[in-house]
Amino acid sequence: MNNADECMDTIKLTSRGGDSFELPYAAARLAHVVRDANDENDDGEIDSPEDVEILKVESPCLEKVVEFLKHYHVEPLTEIKTPLEDNTFEGNVKQEWYQNFLKGIDQPMLFDLVTAANFMAIQPLLDLTCLKVSCQLMGKSADEIRQILNIPRLTPEEEANARREHRWIFDD
Repeated sequence: MNNADECMDTIKLTSRGGDSFELPYAAARLAHVVRDANDENDDGEIDSPEDVEILKVESPCLEKVVEFLKHYHVEPLTEIKTPLEDNTFEGNVKQEWYQNFLKGIDQPMLFDLVTAANFMAIQPLLDLTCLKVSCQLMGKSADEIRQILNIPRLTPEEEANARREHRWIFDD
């Protein structure tokens, strides 16, 4: 048996589109979905890692996830402190690689990464992507937040119903 942390084996993660991305199993195992698929015991031991299909994640997104996993294995993300130290992403994430990892990606890809991190149970990636989204929402009006999150406007009837059912939210 091999210890997964010392294992030099590689694994392929296959996206919904059928593209495969190879990485060291030791890096991939940060994703609980990978560990679960490989029947690791409590000591992190496995016989030999098997490739895993990640059918809920599209290829461009899985490629970014694999990039994250490979880097995290070499340089783990420093824990994001709460309450947040700053209102900016860069003010809370001090490591340059992680700052640059999400720089320049569009909103749909950011939300795809949040979803992939949640589905694959990659807590550090989920923390990083959710922090990016929350920093984008800070200081925005309700209408701006609705537009960023693609939330439709409530009809007057729906709003009245929501105010009745959830009075504590609407304490004016």
